[in-house]
Amino acid sequence: MPDFITITDLSNRLGRDVTADPGATSAIASACQICRTVAEQTFDAGTTTVSLDGTGTDALLLPERPVGTVSAVMVNGGTVTDWTLSAAGALFRGTAGPVSGATWPMGRQNVRVTYGHGYQTLTVPSDVCEVALELAMRMVAQGVAQSETVGDVQIAYGMAADDLTANELRILERYRGARSF
Repeated sequence: MPDFITITDLSNRLGRDVTADPGATSAIASACQICRTVAEQTFDAGTTTVSLDGTGTDALLLPERPVGTVSAVMVNGGTVTDWTLSAAGALFRGTAGPVSGATWPMGRQNVRVTYGHGYQTLTVPSDVCEVALELAMRMVAQGVAQSETVGDVQIAYGMAADDLTANELRILERYRGARSF
């Protein structure tokens, strides 16, 4: 998966050129991966086929956001065409959406959906890029140190460089898939 922040972004944020620093490149990759892990999203544009549990309700939530298009839906091995997609990434059974009365049959991994999702390169939401950039910046500037002493001067960092602040966690939480309706 490509990184959604660049070495130039990090150099600009730090106010110094880090393009030749292999640690900066590693920090960028780590920061982007931490954002993906916490948000439970790849953020990259792609096509995925998932098997979901039928819930007996009219809605199934597709895990990767944003959902672009759905190209195939199968239930218990048979093609299904009576479905609609909401802007929030919910797949409703029935062509009239949530008012049709149709439901997804109960079952384990009995609904298979192929769909397009994610953001094109460089259009990952700016707040997600900002979290990754701040995280990478801490990794480069602070490294693995919790504190540093040079002569009589001691600096204690408030957190490990790869920890997320409460606000950063709040931002990434917005992108996690909804757990239910």
